[in-house]
This record gives sequence, C-alpha cells and structure tokens, in this order.
Amino acid sequence: MTENKYIAIYRRFRPETFDKVLGQDHIVKILKNQIMNDNVGHAYLFCGTRGTGKTTVARLLAKGVNCISDTVRPCGICDNCQAIKNGVFVDVIEIDAASNNGVDNIRELRESVKYPPSIGRKKVYIIDEVHMLSKGANNALLKTLEEPPENVIFILATTEPNKLPATILSRCLKFDFRRIPATEIMKGMREICDEMGVAIADDESLALLSSNADGSVRDGLSILEQCISAADGKITRELILDVIGSPGDELIAGMTENIMEGHTAEALVSLNEMLKVGKDERRIMEDWIEYYRSALLIKFISKPENVLNRSIENIENIKKLSERMTVEFINKSIYELSKVLNDSRWSSHPRILLEMYIIEMSNEEN
Repeated sequence: MTENKYIAIYRRFRPETFDKVLGQDHIVKILKNQIMNDNVGHAYLFCGTRGTGKTTVARLLAKGVNCISDTVRPCGICDNCQAIKNGVFVDVIEIDAASNNGVDNIRELRESVKYPPSIGRKKVYIIDEVHMLSKGANNALLKTLEEPPENVIFILATTEPNKLPATILSRCLKFDFRRIPATEIMKGMREICDEMGVAIADDESLALLSSNADGSVRDGLSILEQCISAADGKITRELILDVIGSPGDELIAGMTENIMEGHTAEALVSLNEMLKVGKDERRIMEDWIEYYRSALLIKFISKPENVLNRSIENIENIKKLSERMTVEFINKSIYELSKVLNDSRWSSHPRILLEMYIIEMSNEEN
C-alpha cells in the first residue's frame, strides 16, 4: 500500500512555466527573451520580499537553459524540466546560505564549479538568502563570480540586498521582485480553488483573502490552506476573518462610532469582547488603521472601489460613517493609532496601549 504524501498548496501549484508566474511580467519578459536568444547572463541577483516568486523564477530560469524542447522553453514537461521540478537534476544545485554560510561551504562550491554539466547545457547554482553569507564566504564567492566558467550560472536570491557587498552587487544582473497586486493574487486563487473544487462564498471573500496576503503569493496560499482545512463545505467571509484573527469592518465601525460619540465605556467593552474571542490586539490596530484610510480616501475619490480592495457594500457602509467624520479626526486617528501599533511591538501589554488610545480619542471628541 503506497502512502499518499501531503504537499502544501503553494508547492503543489508552483508555476512550471513562465506564463503562470503572477505579477512579475517585467522580469519574465527579459528572461524569456534571454533564453530564446541564448544570451543568458552568468550571474543574477533576485531581490524582493518573501513569497514574491524569487525561488520559483530561479528554478524556471534553470529549466529554461536546460530544457530540451524545440519550442517554448521551459516547456515544463520534458525530462529535464521534470527532473528539476522533482529536485533530482544533478546540474541544478540549490544552496541555503542561512545554514551553509561559511567560507568552507563556498570553497566546496568553487571546486564543483570546475566540472562541466553532467546532463544539461548549463550548471545552475541557486543560492537562497545570500545575504546570510559570512564575510569570508562573500570574498570566496566573489572570486568565482569574477571568473566564472562558460557553462555555469549563478542565481542569488535575497530579501535584504542592502546587506550584500557592493562588489557582489556589481557583478550580478539585478532584478527587483515586486509585491504581487491583490487582483493578481485573487485571480490565481480563483484558478486554484476551481481546480481543487473548493467553494468560495463570493468575490468579497476571495478579495479579503487576497488582500491579507500583503503582496505575497505564498502567504496568501497559506491562509487559503488554513481556510480549506477549517471550512465545512464552503469558505465564507466569517470563516476567513476567524482564521486571520481580524475583527471585521462591522466591529471596527462600532468602536469608531463609539469614539466619535464619546462613549468610552461602550468602546472599551467592544474591545474586550473582541479579545475574549481570540482577536489579536495588533491585528485590531492594523485593521482599524486600514478602516480609517478607507474612510479618508472615500472622502476624496469618486470611485473608491477602484482603489480600495473592498466590496461596494462595505464601501457604502464606510462612506455613511465617514460623512460624520472630519478629515482632521481621521488624520489624527491614523497618526495616533500608528504610534500605538509601533509602541506595541516593544510592549508586553499592547492591550493597555490600545485602551489608552480609545480613552484619549473618545474623550477628546466628546
């Protein structure tokens, strides 16, 4: 009896061709042209926040230079593409610099670089979290980047390019990976849900999921995976709010109205009710700041639905309350709440800081 091995959604649906990569068209276009014209560089630096596709595109580039298809490369289906996908292609070597950051590790790499590819056209080294290399390791790597063999490609990936020496940066073709727009993440999630047969209540629920990805496909798919595990047949907005620990617009609006009317006790009781059911103080602050931002933009933009990642119904509800707010009140609320959020990162009592904000703002308005 064979054992079914579980594969996380973000790994299961990792793009196998460039056409499936979300939100990085500016990078994909260049790499596809380089592969097609056979003018691929010898060293690349992929920079960007987590979950934006750095490792995925690095593997696609490795596939592209080793793909044996006569048409589009990488094809994703030839023997070489499949071997790279399964991690068994001997000419593609992935190194985690966080755990292999010593000079000896890079010296071993330099020795292996001398040998030609065994199967493919190019030997590709993908070094993840390259900013974690020690000073000695960077110096050893620099020597290899200066005089690389003709059939070797280095792809360095990092979330913190500012920590890399200028000598390394100057020898690489640098690509900046952008945060993925929520609309792109939403489109990708819809395709995945359709393929998996997962029911989503409505577009508003899918929009809520994608907005909480914060530009990271991997983070978004991790949230989706939690929701699928917790769902009883259908993923609803309420379920998503529960999974991500968000209070939701209705509760935020209630606390905002209490502050505007000077109902300090009611606002504090509402906060207590949220915390009793497991909502996180910092998450409440983040969502509250976002709510105030929406209220501010609604005052100035004729079609806020084109800017805000919210449903028309939610925008209308925020608009009704924003009409009773002054711009000065919204600005001060954002400023003060942002200060509280920042201070809470270093405090063991974020609840007290949030309660102080509520007391101060509700009494001032009153």
